[in-house]
Amino acid sequence: MASIYGHVRLGTRGSPMALWQARWVAETLRQQHPGLTTELVVIRTAGDRNRQDPLPRIGGKGLFVKEIEEALLRQEIDLAVHSMKDVPTTLPSGLHLSAVPPRDDVRDVFVGRDGRRLTDAPGPWRIGTSSLRRRAQLLVLHRQVQVQDIRGNVDTRLRKMRQGEVDGVVVAAAGMYRLGLQAEITEFLPVEVMLPAAGQGALGVETLAGHWIDDLLQPLHDLATARAVAAERAFLWHLGGGCTVPIAALAQCQGAALHLQGLVSTPDGSQLLRQELHGPVQEPAQLGERLAAQMRASGASAILETLQDDLYPLPAGDGREEKD
Repeated sequence: MASIYGHVRLGTRGSPMALWQARWVAETLRQQHPGLTTELVVIRTAGDRNRQDPLPRIGGKGLFVKEIEEALLRQEIDLAVHSMKDVPTTLPSGLHLSAVPPRDDVRDVFVGRDGRRLTDAPGPWRIGTSSLRRRAQLLVLHRQVQVQDIRGNVDTRLRKMRQGEVDGVVVAAAGMYRLGLQAEITEFLPVEVMLPAAGQGALGVETLAGHWIDDLLQPLHDLATARAVAAERAFLWHLGGGCTVPIAALAQCQGAALHLQGLVSTPDGSQLLRQELHGPVQEPAQLGERLAAQMRASGASAILETLQDDLYPLPAGDGREEKD
């Protein structure tokens, strides 16, 4: 049954991060539309149910969003709040991204046990991450580190670090700030050495196309962020890499131009290709397509073809990045 005007049901995962994001969207909606009431509907996803296996092994399309999108299509909720890096590059028929709010810090950060810094790593440190993108760039930065798969939300990963399972973890800066954990950050990793995942630091609000809620969401939409994320997602889509391939992308608006950086690598960082391109800010999708084509011609195609089934035998999908 569809909700009546004036009451909005927000679909979300139940992790502390997801709840923070949904509450932020709900509070912002209420501020923009006095008298509006909101309700959070917590939905458990496939990514929540399986916390044992490495994400690349189970990371099929829409690992953290499929069940929420199904609830949206059944009109059990009015909108879905996602981390943009979780959202597949192709949405189900009838759904669209109605709003992309202003982006938070795009960088990754290192949190070291006892305040240790990654740049001071003396030897074979154990660094926790389940992200192939982070793994590849870590191994380029420090060839001696031992990258160890570690699952769970941010709090869980930090607890495992304190218990000695690893010497440090790499997580998204945005997640640490959203959870009020910024004081635990040991160091920020500049994008020059750790290019983020497509959509990192950004939220996406997904709705049924043409739903009445779209008009209410427009004050939350940030055009610059939406264009940057669109370029990154187009780059990812046109590469079409499987979950066994580390891929990173970051677009930034620079006046009338959009600057897009992209990265494709082998999981061990031994073959890493990184390039950039500028284009009109009004044409983000075309810029993403052009950079993907440029990188394919420069060697990305060979990396993609070699690694499709090398690490984990699974079909192509979008679940290559760990959930923060």
